[in-house]
Amino acid sequence: MKQDSVALRCLLVIGIGVIACLAFLLLPFEAAGGLDCESVLKGADPKERATEGFLVNREEQACSDKSGSRVTITGIVGLLWLTVGIGAATLPESFVEKVVFGGEDPEEVFER
Repeated sequence: MKQDSVALRCLLVIGIGVIACLAFLLLPFEAAGGLDCESVLKGADPKERATEGFLVNREEQACSDKSGSRVTITGIVGLLWLTVGIGAATLPESFVEKVVFGGEDPEEVFER
């Protein structure tokens, strides 16, 4: 396997991981009690005020707590993605991959 193709695959894995993490952090979310909040990257401000229940006058705290957990989960999933993705990108090609994806002749690949 060529080194430039391995580097390209690793860059592709990193790019997909970064885009996925940023997309998840740009999504608005719902905190406890159905409170709608802005995205984490926009400050996680509440979109509305709570009118009843345990969230009255605590909307900012509820959105902030939930946004912190979203950032933590995104970081953990991102690290797992990078570990598995780069590990898979750097593995050598198996015989099956050479035949299925590479179009090589099975008789030549599986010679005994």
